[in-house]
Amino acid sequence: MILYYMLAWVSWLVYFAFIVIVYVGLRRLPRTKVIWDNDELPTASIVVAARDEETRIGRLMDCLEAQDYPTHKFEVIVVDDRSTDSTGDLVRNRSNETMRYKVIRIRDGENQGRAPKKYALSRGIALATGEIIVTTDADCWMGPLWLRTLLSPFKDEEVQGVTGTSRFIRSKHAPKPWWSDLESLEHLSYSVMAAGSIGSGHVTNAHGSNLAARRCAYERIGGYSSNDRITSGDDVFLLQDIVKHGGEVRFVERQEAYVFSHPVNTAREWVNQRARWSSKGFYYPPFLMFLVVGTFFYYLMVAISLPLAIFGRVAPSLPVLLAMLKLTSESVITRKGMMIFQERFPAGKFFLTQLIHAPAIFYAGFRGQFFKFTWKSQDFGGLSSQRDQRVRDKAA
Repeated sequence: MILYYMLAWVSWLVYFAFIVIVYVGLRRLPRTKVIWDNDELPTASIVVAARDEETRIGRLMDCLEAQDYPTHKFEVIVVDDRSTDSTGDLVRNRSNETMRYKVIRIRDGENQGRAPKKYALSRGIALATGEIIVTTDADCWMGPLWLRTLLSPFKDEEVQGVTGTSRFIRSKHAPKPWWSDLESLEHLSYSVMAAGSIGSGHVTNAHGSNLAARRCAYERIGGYSSNDRITSGDDVFLLQDIVKHGGEVRFVERQEAYVFSHPVNTAREWVNQRARWSSKGFYYPPFLMFLVVGTFFYYLMVAISLPLAIFGRVAPSLPVLLAMLKLTSESVITRKGMMIFQERFPAGKFFLTQLIHAPAIFYAGFRGQFFKFTWKSQDFGGLSSQRDQRVRDKAA
């Protein structure tokens, strides 16, 4: 078991380095000053990739039409990504004198092996005329100050990309599993990690439902061309490429810039969702991949320490020590992030989340790298899928 002890402490050192980077970034995070002078606001193109969203996209359009932003300064482009329902027709029929929607229809097989969402977004961005490209999701909603607040950092010419917070809110009529509050807290922690890493000059994650970039920066990096075969990562890879090319990225912490959506309803859906999010991990820049892989490995050490202790393979105190190190580290940065977001830190729910967090996240991350997962009624991922994709790329 000497090897296990060595791996546990080495992975903890990597994990702790990641925690320090996030904490320092949270302390350095610039506070967003909202632009109230309409003349100073940039023009924007909001691009939405939608697939079978006829029951939900209406709420998004209500929110976009209610934005406290000059209507002549932004446009909305909806990409109907092979929907089998009336999503596209619903958006077309919504166009009026107040808001005109551009609608693009994607046909089956049109993407030729490229990641569906990235291809859909790239088609929409190709029609954009605004200085700033904004992306959000068809199942989201937001407040009237969302666009104004999200785009305020672009007053600084050095800023090339921004992202903001995504929050889960469960519908009153939806089933509420026992872990729903823990899921919402865990999801909010992703925004804390994004804010901290961006504050330190890195981008470990971002929210594609709440993201914006200068169109000139998008064109300079070649859009999604560096990663258009990777299923997920339309958000984080875009911002990473902007940083790679010398651009500055900001995180907008203000609640006015929050975007909301409904969480999944079952544990199986949660695993599929997190597997999709983590499927891009091996494509990160080397330093970030080192931190992310080290953190996931530490989670594995935490998860298996208890059964090893039960069977007498490691000291009984080790599971407690590893868990306490994780609990203490993550409570510090989560509490710090909640203060910045002006959110209440729910200590009890945070503690309960920690009981299942390490094994659940490791399992979802492992599945995202090596096994198939489902998204929008389509199967992605898995070693066989990656091999098949390489064959298709060579044939092309």
